Amino acid sequence: MTLRRENSPWLPRSRQEFELHQKVAPTGSRTPGTRRHGFTRIELATLVALAAVLGTLVLAFLSNSRIHGRLTTCSDHLRQVVQAVNHYEHQTGRRPRALSRVMPQLLKTDPTNPFLCPADPAWRMSGRSNLFWGSLANPSQEPWAGQGDLREPESGSWAAELAEVNETEPFSYLHPLSWRREAWRRLTVLGPETGIAICQLHGVRVPNPAASADFRPFRQYEGLLLRGARDGSVVRRRVFRAGYASEAPTKPQYPWEFYSDAPPPPLR
Repeated sequence: MTLRRENSPWLPRSRQEFELHQKVAPTGSRTPGTRRHGFTRIELATLVALAAVLGTLVLAFLSNSRIHGRLTTCSDHLRQVVQAVNHYEHQTGRRPRALSRVMPQLLKTDPTNPFLCPADPAWRMSGRSNLFWGSLANPSQEPWAGQGDLREPESGSWAAELAEVNETEPFSYLHPLSWRREAWRRLTVLGPETGIAICQLHGVRVPNPAASADFRPFRQYEGLLLRGARDGSVVRRRVFRAGYASEAPTKPQYPWEFYSDAPPPPLR
């Protein structure tokens, strides 16, 4: 049976007639075998969604890389600070009562100042380098006023003692070097894993208002903490301190959990 073209009007009789039919085809109509160009709204929406997802992933990757870089740099700084403190003790036979005592020697070998954490908020305050976290927060670990067991200064006189504990250089890390003699002894007997330099700044800041513009409580940050131990290691801990509002500001609340995983030994 022969198929007649006259009975199939959509079939062109020749190649020329087919091409002519393609040119004059109305907009929106498609002839079998033709291709459609451009994107539909659904396809465009899909592309936009994919681009948004990829952008989010890239931003998250860059943010995580920046955080990891700060942690790595801070860990290196903590190791250097601990080495400097150990060297001072070996040379003098006693602890340095402030980080400023070991800064000059260490800065000769590392002019980038390893006593400053790259996560310290003071880095974002141009021209206000005296506001580094350790310089503000560390005195709150040692309530000097009214403590009777300070009557035997390690340096021989009160003038010498005050000169020893006075920090003259900006720093970011908390330390127990200025603690009272009994508190220092209780800490050092815990072993070589005892912390010497502590960084809180990779944790989360909690809304505990400062007592004054020149004072910051060491409990103002919680969460991730980096501990530079006496044996040269740097360990990560998560520390949360509850009940800040109910504690008397003058009560000597030493942050033992910052410096050791072991509980403090009893007083003698």
